Amino acid sequence: MKKKLVSLLLCGALVLSMTACSGGGDMSAAATGGAAADTADTAAEAPAADAAADTAAADTSADAGTADTAAAGTTITVMASQDWVEDSEQELGKKFEEQTGIHVDYQIVPADQYQDLLLTRLNSGEGPDIWGAQSGFALKTTYNVEKNAVDLSNEPWMASYSKFSAEQTGVDGKNYGLTYYDTTTDYYMVYNKKLFEAAGAKVPTTFNELTDTCDKLLASGVTPIYEPLADGWHLLMLWAGNGQVHDKLEPGIIDKLNKNEVKFAENENMVKAIDQLNTLASNGYFGDNYMSDEFADAEGYLAKGEFAMCNLKPGSINKIVESDMNTAGYTADDFGLFVLPICDNQVLNIHPTGPSRFIYSGSKNIDAAKQYLAFLLEKDNVQYLIDNAADVENLPVEVGQTPEYSKTTLDFLDSFDEDHKGMVLQDVVLYYNEQWMDINADLAAMFIGDMTSQEVLKALDDRRAQLAQAAGDANWK
Repeated sequence: MKKKLVSLLLCGALVLSMTACSGGGDMSAAATGGAAADTADTAAEAPAADAAADTAAADTSADAGTADTAAAGTTITVMASQDWVEDSEQELGKKFEEQTGIHVDYQIVPADQYQDLLLTRLNSGEGPDIWGAQSGFALKTTYNVEKNAVDLSNEPWMASYSKFSAEQTGVDGKNYGLTYYDTTTDYYMVYNKKLFEAAGAKVPTTFNELTDTCDKLLASGVTPIYEPLADGWHLLMLWAGNGQVHDKLEPGIIDKLNKNEVKFAENENMVKAIDQLNTLASNGYFGDNYMSDEFADAEGYLAKGEFAMCNLKPGSINKIVESDMNTAGYTADDFGLFVLPICDNQVLNIHPTGPSRFIYSGSKNIDAAKQYLAFLLEKDNVQYLIDNAADVENLPVEVGQTPEYSKTTLDFLDSFDEDHKGMVLQDVVLYYNEQWMDINADLAAMFIGDMTSQEVLKALDDRRAQLAQAAGDANWK
């Protein structure tokens, strides 16, 4: 039955995305605290680099992007998972061709197929000129960037690139990639204030309050949570995006997991988190069609008022308001943000990793590919993406751009002090993000009774062991 379910989920995915992000660098319990806090500060504040430095960085990027026209007539391929390339970036690609004569061929692959296809191409020596991957732990092991990617440490744009992002796209002190994604905020619960008020519901801060809120919304005729399982990636964020609470509940648990001193399936709080996800589904809070619902429809359903909330980027509020389905006349002020209280979580999820670009080491067009990355980071082009991609409020660079953080976003981020911010599970736990799609499939199987929470976590542990052994991790020998 589980195999049939997985097939159903994959075949039903018309618009797919893999927005899970893995972490990297020193992510021990001692190391994560400072980085998480600093990243949160960066997210909550609009970048305000010195004007002269910004001008110099922008000028350097412009020179790098347009000076060398020897590659005119060349075509570079950019291979990425669905939803990793904004429409506005493809418009920038046309501008890049006009300026340099270099054509950009975007090869967009469904999320459930992407990693296998990319690894096949890399391992066969036929990688695309620029390939996308989630930054973090897996770059060294799964993607072997030291062999398959070009060292970008000395590129001029490194001066403007976020040091936190550079840590996630780097391995052993060298930077191999560029995170071209809004990692300055994460996914939070976007909710409709008017629907909450009409139902007599309040923003929950505990799991019991969450079920009470959902029950009131159901009683008012509104489906509480839009949770699209068909894409195969979104569901896990309801756990992983609240996973930072685990190290608060049990200090040191992350370090123990990474040293293979404990297992997920042995931990009471991990089991509790999975059981609570099962409760959300079994109580009907996801509606009747969540197995076939798709992420691409999220903003539309919230705009129609059929669902009260969904786990989304804050910038998605703009998409909801601008949707043709917003016949009720909702404004941005009608929506708010909160963290989903799985295990009573009230710790803000910090998530500096994201879809990133790497230049294939075997490419015949390395110089042209470098020009493209530099072009993307020119001040005007960064601003163009921010202004034209509704869900992008900023990028992890400082080239003098003006972010578009809404007051709702800033007020929400500012409501958390440093003791209530933490890194998400996939950024701190080894061999977790690499099996993102598998964990999602197991959770879906649990919802229909094919697996228990213990079995879901046991499968996670087993795959971690396989990945660790393949990586030669001494803690799993």
